[in-house]
Parts: sequence; structure tokens; C-alpha cells
Amino acid sequence: MFEQRAIYGHIRFSFYGLTDTRTQPDEDGAALARLYDETRMARRFFLFENLTLPSLMHQTDKDFRTVIMSSEVMPDRFKERLSALAAKLPGAVVEYSHHQRGDLAFHKYMVEASGYKGRANSVHFRLDDDDAVSVNYIARLREVTRILSPSTHVTFPTGVFVFPASATEAVGVSMVQQRYLTAIGLATVNGPSFQKNPFQMQHGNVWTRWPVISDPGFCSHIRSQHFENDSGAMQDRILGAVQRERNSRRGRRHASAVDRRLAETFPWIDREKLDGLIGRCEAVKSLADLPPVT
Repeated sequence: MFEQRAIYGHIRFSFYGLTDTRTQPDEDGAALARLYDETRMARRFFLFENLTLPSLMHQTDKDFRTVIMSSEVMPDRFKERLSALAAKLPGAVVEYSHHQRGDLAFHKYMVEASGYKGRANSVHFRLDDDDAVSVNYIARLREVTRILSPSTHVTFPTGVFVFPASATEAVGVSMVQQRYLTAIGLATVNGPSFQKNPFQMQHGNVWTRWPVISDPGFCSHIRSQHFENDSGAMQDRILGAVQRERNSRRGRRHASAVDRRLAETFPWIDREKLDGLIGRCEAVKSLADLPPVT
């Protein structure tokens, strides 16, 4: 009989704190203003509502908990929308933390997952608020981790990447991509001897400290790159090479591969709708451009 381990998803939604984004806290409040800029937030909501949230709502295995972490300094109009959206996802909770360190912000949920006297093993995965996981991600994660020891990390390197076709046009294209130790869906097994949330380490370097299991056998995620990304300059440079490959003579082959993968593991969206998210996102300027949460 295998142990039934709780599974927790961790999402940072415009968390004002020490993260790997371009909006680190500063003394003059400039970072805070950038983080909660109306257009930026409206576009984050657009992608969260059209990509991230549907992917979690369509899971075949619905026995998991989602912790959406934000900050108490988030303006009320954004809090209201985020809380209303989270209410649509069973097992989801939104935390508006006063902490600026993610380990402290997520701490009480790590304690919750560890169970009675901190003895339970649990599984924790990370997901950005503009990415998605496949409909069988939770089921696959449960199967892979059911006998793994605490501190073991699980990476799912195969996914679909959607991005602008050029640096200036808001036209989206997509292709299948493999990235070892990608941040999307990276999971950890926690237990009495190991208690870390999956944002608490540099995802590309976890193999230097802990065991890693790689499962490339299914299309686990959708990664989005758009004009409001918070990623660093290195990702911006990588994007140019991907654009050249997707727009090469092999473009039709890439499109066919995306069609097949989406049909298998993202049946709620097709390539035309996925690629179209880039242009639709760019057209969003404020919360007024988004539909009401129903």
C-alpha cells in the first residue's frame, strides 16, 4: 500500500518581495509602482484567467491544493479580482502576505502540509501565473512521487512554448520545447528531514544539491513569453533564437507537433487560440478590458 501524499501547487501572483523578477523591492517605491501598474496587472490577469487557471480547473486528478501567494500591499481592486478567481478553483487559497521573503510567506502552508507533528510526506510544485500544466499533470506527479524520498526533485522537461513571432509584432507562434529543470511544474518531495517550498531554490541548480528525477515522456506544460514578462535579460536573448527556429522552413513541422501535443494533454485549447493569446494580451490596457468574474 502506497502512502497518499498531499499535493500542493504554489503560485506567486505579483508578489512584492525577493524573487527572480525585475520588480525587486526598493526604497523609493518605484518597484512597487511597476509591479502594480494597471496595464501590467490587467495583462497578468488576462493570462492567468485564460491559461493558468483553466489548466488547474481541468485536472483529471482534482485532489490537490493551490496556494496563490501575493502581498498585502496589492491594491484592493486587484485583490478583489484575484480572490474571486481563486474561488472558482476547488482547494485554492489566496494569501496576501506582509512578508517580502517567499520562504516566510509560504511557511504556514508548508507546516500545514507536513501534518500531525510534522511527520507527513507531501509534494509541492511551482507554477508561474502566466503558464499552464497539462490536464494529467497532477495524476502523473502523484504516480511519479509516491515512493520518492524527501528532498527528491521532479522535473518535466517537455512542454509547449508560446511567444511573439517577432520582437515588434503582437502575433503569437508556438513550438514544442524541452528544457531540463524548467521552473514550470518543478516539484519537490517534502518530509520531516526536508521542508522547502519549490520557489526556495534556483531551479536550474537543484541537481547540485539534491536528487532529481526527470520525466520527459509527456507534454507537461505550456510556457508563455509575452511583452509583459518579468524574466531577466538572459531569457530575452534566448527568445531571439527560438523565433528564428520557429519562423524557419521547419515552421510547419513545429506547428503540427504543437497540434498533436495540445490534443493529447491540453484538450481545452487549440493552437489557434493559444497563439492568439499573445495579441489579445497586448490589446489589454486595464481591468476594464477584462470580462467580469462570474
